[in-house]
Amino acid sequence: MTAINYRLLLPLLIAGLGLALADSSLEPAKVDKNGAVKDGNHLRIDLNETSSEELLDKWLSQAVSGLMAAVASKRLATVPEEKKNIIQQCSKDAKDVPSHARCIVKLLDAKDIKPIAKPEKKTKAFEKVDKVEWVGSFGTARSKRDAPYKVINRDSYNLHLAADEDPMSRVVKSMTKTVRVLKNKERTESWREAINRVKKLGESAKAEKKKREQMKEHLKKMIDNTPAEFIDPRKPIALKQAEMEDEQNEMTKLMRKKQTEELRVPLKFLREAVKMALVLGGQNVTDFDRKTLKMVSPRLMSIMPEQEDDSLFNLLSPSLFSLHEDGEGIEKLTSLPHLLKKLDMRGQDAWMDFIVEAAGVTDEVDKAEKVFKERREAELKGENGTPLYFTKKNATEILGDDEKRKIEVFEYLDKSYNDDQKDKLNTDGYAFLTEAQMEKLYGSDSPYHHKKALKRFKKLRDDPEKYIEKDIRALAEAEKFRGARRADIVASPFLLTPLTFASAPLSNTFIVLSPLVLSPITLSPAVLGPIILSPWVFIPLILSPRVLSPLIVNPLVFSPIIVSPLVLHPLILVPGIFNPLILSPLVLSPFILSPQVFTPLILSPFVLNPLILTPMVGSPLILSPFALSPIILSPQALFAVVLSPYALSPLIESKLIAAEVVLSPSWLS
Repeated sequence: MTAINYRLLLPLLIAGLGLALADSSLEPAKVDKNGAVKDGNHLRIDLNETSSEELLDKWLSQAVSGLMAAVASKRLATVPEEKKNIIQQCSKDAKDVPSHARCIVKLLDAKDIKPIAKPEKKTKAFEKVDKVEWVGSFGTARSKRDAPYKVINRDSYNLHLAADEDPMSRVVKSMTKTVRVLKNKERTESWREAINRVKKLGESAKAEKKKREQMKEHLKKMIDNTPAEFIDPRKPIALKQAEMEDEQNEMTKLMRKKQTEELRVPLKFLREAVKMALVLGGQNVTDFDRKTLKMVSPRLMSIMPEQEDDSLFNLLSPSLFSLHEDGEGIEKLTSLPHLLKKLDMRGQDAWMDFIVEAAGVTDEVDKAEKVFKERREAELKGENGTPLYFTKKNATEILGDDEKRKIEVFEYLDKSYNDDQKDKLNTDGYAFLTEAQMEKLYGSDSPYHHKKALKRFKKLRDDPEKYIEKDIRALAEAEKFRGARRADIVASPFLLTPLTFASAPLSNTFIVLSPLVLSPITLSPAVLGPIILSPWVFIPLILSPRVLSPLIVNPLVFSPIIVSPLVLHPLILVPGIFNPLILSPLVLSPFILSPQVFTPLILSPFVLNPLILTPMVGSPLILSPFALSPIILSPQALFAVVLSPYALSPLIESKLIAAEVVLSPSWLS
């Protein structure tokens, strides 16, 4: 069965990818063991065209396998536990995309499917309202957004000028400026901005923690449902690293807890005394031992509201003079914004700016933001500070404006995802593009422009899940999975590059103007892999049969062919020296205009293999029977036929000079 072509999906599956191919003039001394070369602020990878094609095919297989793993993760929630384990083990044992697809088909066809519980959307009828006012038998609800606005009707309005400020406000503003000068601060920031920065920092930390947990869960699902062959090696490492960091944090907490156990002995007596007093006072002490006890520990000038939950027991520990007004009770009554309300708005802001600046709130926020930013940047850089990602700037510098356009396409897509698509990406691991997004990706103005793909994908909008399942079933029936015919290898020399188990790059590929030097070809059968204008120097061909892979205008020097049968493999304009053929039968592989020097055939029978205009020197036939292989206009010097019977192979206008025929009977020759 023919291989399925998913090459059209590459722009989506390897979105934003840029390959930096090194110049062929790069000195070998500058290339380290893994082929990575530091060049300014980025790494360059020394990949030839063949290696790039292999890499793209590998990524394509990983991407398709990843999509199937996402489909499986969604479906596994609906099957019993024993079937789930069988499917996951099947996926882990799969060696290629079709075998992985067969595992997913088993899941798609699985019976005893449990219904998926769908969360009920909360309707507006059940949403909480702030306040309900009753007029007769009717209730009217006011929403929160109305609260900050209050309409005031007056006979006249006055505009306040700077000169109208009271003297105390001016003094406070002057003090604030003095503090900022002493701290060498150029930027002025209001107290509201500082408090908002604190809130955003807290929200960012919570979001980061939530994303971390989601990432760990997603990685586990992907690893469990993806064949080992196609698992991105970075995913298990990332998961293990995240788990190790969590374990390290837990160990640190345990060590701190152990160190403080001795100090907590007196506190236990205090806790028991408080508990006894509460019991005598008729208070509820359920779960008191698990609660945090705050006793005679007031919070002064706090920047965040007091924690309000059941895990905290507060005893004579109020929050006083807070810098916000979001709390309740004493905290709100004694908050500085509330106390300063007796002043006008500008006076309040002046005092709050001074207090926040003098207390060093902005300085601590700056430090926290810097630490948070440095930690995130460190995660995205290598050991020597080299970025592990492409930015639009460095991608444009390295790869040009074409890559910039590609990045801009995906920047647009990233910003254009709607809430439903974001939810799908977070829960299912994949989502479908809208028609407008597909136009942006595959339309005429896109670097990925593909009219046929756009037309076909638009037709899939009705029921895309059905088409994914259809493709998975088609993959399950395929014998192999790969992209379209590999691109030809042109002007890509091979130097000291052993080609072992390299059937893929040598098959279905034209190799043109790509000399091979000291690069043995071993265990690499080739089909439909012609080599043109690509000389071989010291290239042994070992255990590598070749079919329909002619050599054309391709000199061979010290390139023995050992245990490598050649079928339908003509050698045209292939002069050679010291190229023995050993245990390598030849069928329909004529030598045409290919002079040879010291190229013996040993234990290499051949048939339908004429020599045409191919003079040879010192090239005997030893234990190599042959038939239907005439020698035409091909003089032979220092030639011998030893223990090599032959039939229907006449000499036609071919002189023999210093030739011997030993124990080699002939028939019709």
